[in-house]
Amino acid sequence: MITVYSKDNCPWCDRAVAFLEEKNELYNVVKIGQDITREEFLEQFPNARTVPFIKIGSVEIPGYEALVEYINHPVRMKPLT
Repeated sequence: MITVYSKDNCPWCDRAVAFLEEKNELYNVVKIGQDITREEFLEQFPNARTVPFIKIGSVEIPGYEALVEYINHPVRMKPLT
């Protein structure tokens, strides 16, 4: 399952969701400030510096462009550590 961490009024977050829909991927959206606090998000993902922030299994993907790269070419991208 793909989890997209997003926030309101984020066009890149909207693009990420639209891209996943276009690719027929199953995903859920977690809204920062609504479903999870900013503090909880940063506690879970201390290296996160952008939204959307996407989690696919153990892979953490920072941002829309990295998501597109990962989905289109998953073997080229390494997990963040």
